[in-house]
Amino acid sequence: MDVYSGTALKEGNSVGRGGGSCQVIHMKGDDITSQCLITMEVEQGSLTMQSLWTKGTASLDMAITGGTGAYRSARGIARFWDIATPNERVRLEILR
Repeated sequence: MDVYSGTALKEGNSVGRGGGSCQVIHMKGDDITSQCLITMEVEQGSLTMQSLWTKGTASLDMAITGGTGAYRSARGIARFWDIATPNERVRLEILR
């Protein structure tokens, strides 16, 4: 299992924090597939996300599955790029 945590930044300023984990669910040769769950907490509430991820893939689309506060009925997509690098970033498309 891999565990992650970090700070959410917007234009260089801290706007929240997040963390999650990925648990291996399938291995075939060098391909390792994990079930990943992430929670991101910002001023107006938190967002939960989940998806399958093949380790080493540079981008990932995660389903936004809900949240709290202003995001309690949120749905949408979170796209991550440059995963596990200093340049990792995410763009959230939130439907409320």
